[in-house]
Amino acid sequence: MQCRYREKIVEAGDMLFISVVPTWRKGGKRRGKFRTTSEDQARYNEKQAALRFQFMIHANFTSRDFRLDLTYNNRYLPADEEQFLRDLRNFAARLRHLYREAGIELKYAIVRAWSEKGRPHVHIVITGGVPYKAIKECWGMGIVSWRPLEFDERGICDLGFYYATQKRSGKTAKIHERAKGERRWSGSRNLIRPAERTNTTRYSRKALEEIADSGNPQEIFNRRYPGYWLSEFPSIRWNDVCKAWYLDAVLYRPDSDNLAEYARRDEDAARRRKRKVRE
Repeated sequence: MQCRYREKIVEAGDMLFISVVPTWRKGGKRRGKFRTTSEDQARYNEKQAALRFQFMIHANFTSRDFRLDLTYNNRYLPADEEQFLRDLRNFAARLRHLYREAGIELKYAIVRAWSEKGRPHVHIVITGGVPYKAIKECWGMGIVSWRPLEFDERGICDLGFYYATQKRSGKTAKIHERAKGERRWSGSRNLIRPAERTNTTRYSRKALEEIADSGNPQEIFNRRYPGYWLSEFPSIRWNDVCKAWYLDAVLYRPDSDNLAEYARRDEDAARRRKRKVRE
């Protein structure tokens, strides 16, 4: 079978996420058969779910927005998962009322999580513009940790991956593993779906080998994706099983407002280091 390479581009905010994988069509030499194991498929599903969550965050939130981590006091600890879900629905309703009063469109993504001991807590990415004290009063059942979203050349991929891979409970509590098909997060209805497009003509085996052999592929990607820069050296690997290349890359817009905030943080950190040296 003849191998072609399918490129998938996800445009989410000021970021581009590129994935290139091999596909096969009839004709040419037949490749050897191989079957994905259930463990491999589970890892692949986890990775894809984490990526979709990351894309959604980048498409809807900026450095003007916030991340919240909510915990329970012992007094309000939910007796079961039904109560946990009810607490989150009520909290979301209070948030909608709060933002409506402030004249701000509310967007949020909520991730339920459990500690190693099975204690529930909540991670949220949310629109900014409302005072911390008001958010804290909306929760009212424990500690509210509040931090701005901090973007760099990779956006907030690490935070998105951390949130999306939260387990239902401790590592040893198999009975509490996430049910098949259960969503890892929930969000407001006005979340924007990131734009996706694919093609099978941009990449060839020769083009991928050129990237793999290049010590600095920035120029190659500048030609292919004008206006974007590589955040780091792309992940490109050869698979001996299917005899084909795989490529993943993250690109960003240098003029992004999110990166302007990132540059200011770097400048502030540099000034603090200089003050310590003088002291």
